[in-house]
Amino acid sequence: MSRSDAPAGDGAAPDGTDGTDADGAQRDPLVEVRNLKKYYEDDGFLTGDPVKAVDGVSFDIRKGETLGLVGESGCGKTTLGRTILGLESATDGEVVSDGREVARLSGKQLREWQRDAQMVFQDPEASLNDRMTVGEIIREPLDAHEQGTKAERKERVFELIDLVGLNEEHYYRYPHQFSGGQRQRIGIARALALEPEFMVLDEPVSALDVSVQARVINLLEDLQDELGLTYLFIAHDLSVVRHIADRVAVMYLGDIVELGDTEAVYNDPAHPYTVSLLSAIPGSHTGTDRDRVTLRGTPPSPRDPPQGCRFATRCPARVRPAAFADLPETAWDGIDALDTVLRERASLEDGLTDRLRRSLGLAADANDIDEVVADLFGWHPGEQSPQEGEGPLTSEARAAVEDAVRFARRGEDEEAAAVLREAFGSVCNRERPEAHVVDGDGRTSACVRHTDEYDSPAAAIDERYARRDD
Repeated sequence: MSRSDAPAGDGAAPDGTDGTDADGAQRDPLVEVRNLKKYYEDDGFLTGDPVKAVDGVSFDIRKGETLGLVGESGCGKTTLGRTILGLESATDGEVVSDGREVARLSGKQLREWQRDAQMVFQDPEASLNDRMTVGEIIREPLDAHEQGTKAERKERVFELIDLVGLNEEHYYRYPHQFSGGQRQRIGIARALALEPEFMVLDEPVSALDVSVQARVINLLEDLQDELGLTYLFIAHDLSVVRHIADRVAVMYLGDIVELGDTEAVYNDPAHPYTVSLLSAIPGSHTGTDRDRVTLRGTPPSPRDPPQGCRFATRCPARVRPAAFADLPETAWDGIDALDTVLRERASLEDGLTDRLRRSLGLAADANDIDEVVADLFGWHPGEQSPQEGEGPLTSEARAAVEDAVRFARRGEDEEAAAVLREAFGSVCNRERPEAHVVDGDGRTSACVRHTDEYDSPAAAIDERYARRDD
């Protein structure tokens, strides 16, 4: 039975694929990540806010399991994997494995960690040196760590070539002579050369044809069973992750928003972002009555993530203020769209020219925002407002929008967005939610709606879509 065939929530599988041993005992963590942060600072005179690629992530990776890491492009998945391995230096937080704090390792301990933890890269063509033979590529880690004699290293390379399903004659060939799937097998063999315990697989099949993907995935599963490997499997293909992962972590804008057993997450997603991701899979069932939960706009800039919940600017289940609870869905659609416009205008102002203008005390150029408001709400700011009941906004809501527009006209888009969030925001915009335990197996979801004060995320999404249909 494959991992994806295991029923959700019915205890340990016979082979322990749910993070437990065969006798049902919980496996110990091999890698512990605690409040890990990775920021990228700008160099030069006109520096802006740092890019918060990974921003306070915590989780464990258990011995012998595959933890899937999913999320939109740019959410920080690859950076997280590289920082765990020590290929990127952490800004803050800890990565601990067998009592070793990875960021503080040096000398012999660092070389031991580099031997114990390896990475398979996304693009097998770009990650292999085309001027080296397959034998030289696979032997390179053995040479660097001075493993055995030259003859023993060569013998080890032939063992690895056979282990990943290649032939002995491939030892003398060059990467360009192989297909994409074969090149990825070469990369896997190289990663296995030093007999690691832990491997980060960064989109290892995304560049391959579908038929080849299946064969490489099967190879990775066979190697894990045979060698007792532990994987962090990074991917954007949710179907692939469901097949191979024991648990799955869902990442959004540098943060983990949901983490739990794969089948539980896929059958009954707890976080609104997870609901949206899974609803995009053709023929998917997300535990709701909708076929597709569409998110508006794009993720905010990682240079300036939202103060509260990272997902609040796009969330279909965001808590709304009581003062505007009766606004129709068309009004909220317009408010969300205007907020997106203001945020994107503000991010555009972070260009070199605009930063220089501000450093000299000059205002950035402002585009006309009035037409945007007219398109969204059917009235032109500054002109005679419509009568009460005409258009989607109440008089109080229109007043708040006009306050924001006054800032936007002066090119102060960040201030305009802040005015809009102050009027129409809620706890979701003010507080970064904690990770709440949402089932008996310890699955967690970072959403304020998991408290008794609010309806569940799924119920809130259903209500919003029902109101929209009406």
